[in-house]
Amino acid sequence: MNPYLYENYNIMSEIKQYAVLEYIVDVLQKSIIGSKVKQIAPDEAAIIDGNASIVIKQRLESNGNTAALLIRDEKEVLYSEELLEKVYKIYEGAKDNAALKAALLGANIIINGLSIEAELIFHAIRDQFYALSDSYEFLKFIEKDVQKMRFNMNFGDDLIFELIVLNEAGSIAIEAITGKSVAPAVKSAITADVQEIRDKINKQFKK
Repeated sequence: MNPYLYENYNIMSEIKQYAVLEYIVDVLQKSIIGSKVKQIAPDEAAIIDGNASIVIKQRLESNGNTAALLIRDEKEVLYSEELLEKVYKIYEGAKDNAALKAALLGANIIINGLSIEAELIFHAIRDQFYALSDSYEFLKFIEKDVQKMRFNMNFGDDLIFELIVLNEAGSIAIEAITGKSVAPAVKSAITADVQEIRDKINKQFKK
């Protein structure tokens, strides 16, 4: 029997779900008050919260053993509901089921194109910029590639710069790219803020 399948299931339909998927859907649905679950397929489900939805799809990695959970959360419900940390440590709640806990520990969780840790890092970086100055504003993503992200931020009224973040095993690299026409004083201020944030983020995530 596939270890990722439950023999019994009880999430609102007769579609048999993968165990890792069923567990995370159940945890999140109970955590988001008033939400409902829509089963799409054995390997895919959606959590509906008003006009927002979180779509979760499970697939097996190429080795056939490790589960990958692909989560699409376009309206950042997990962030607004303060559930990212719960997803990051989703295995903790399965302590009474050794097989399920092992599967959750080995699962690669990808949210909106980023690993769960990189997603947490993004929100932490954005919050740090906002805490430093209300002159900073997140604009849009340019690239999301599991452990790497590039996005634009605004500084002041009309200065847009690019931030490149790479989440490596031992450290988090953060680099700001500003245009040649940016005044040296402004560029120095942004560079100093990036350095401060990089130190704080590494201390937080790479202890």
